[in-house]
Amino acid sequence: MSAGESDRGDGDKEARYEAETARLKRDAREQRRLFEARKEELVARCPRQTIAMCAGEVFVGSTPYEAAAKANRAHPDRASFFYEYGAGVPWIGE
Repeated sequence: MSAGESDRGDGDKEARYEAETARLKRDAREQRRLFEARKEELVARCPRQTIAMCAGEVFVGSTPYEAAAKANRAHPDRASFFYEYGAGVPWIGE
């Protein structure tokens, strides 16, 4: 194989990686949009839980790992959006 062929192979690999990354980012944005549309209902229904939205389905776990594992088992080729109870909420105290 010539050096040029090797370069093209690497370029193809990089292009596929970039295309897959872009696809997953679009999917994650769509999952977030779907979650936000139902956020009030889901948070009320699943208090103190981590919620994963994947392929339009809701997966709930007591930990982020548990929610991610459920979503990944059901849809291994899809991106998820996660809502973690209490994340980003500042601690109020002294």
